[in-house]
Amino acid sequence: MLKFFITSLCFLSIAAPALAKPVNVYPVSCADLWAAVKDSLDNPRDYGILSMNDDEQKASFFVIGGMTRYTDRIKLTARERGCAMTASFLQQGSDDSDWRQFHHRLERSLAKIQAAKPKPVVTPAGQL
Repeated sequence: MLKFFITSLCFLSIAAPALAKPVNVYPVSCADLWAAVKDSLDNPRDYGILSMNDDEQKASFFVIGGMTRYTDRIKLTARERGCAMTASFLQQGSDDSDWRQFHHRLERSLAKIQAAKPKPVVTPAGQL
């Protein structure tokens, strides 16, 4: 019985990370992150959009050019110190290139959006 328990525990400890969905928390507002998600998915050479809901900030899409067409999903949730993005990419295996490519495109879009925002004007102390 103890052998069975230890074996089961070992299998679960190895399988649990593989079953988890990636959740990234970004230190920006969900409005900015959603704009970056929409900008990343807006390229018709890379992604085909199945559905996009601006109110719930979630999207379903597929990657163009893949051998098998998987439906991938993104959902944003407001957190205390930013915005959490839950991503569900169904590509299997050690090569998560779909997730990595989307993540890099999202980072570039987010940097572009952040750079376009006006910086707050800082006045020296004592001057108004």
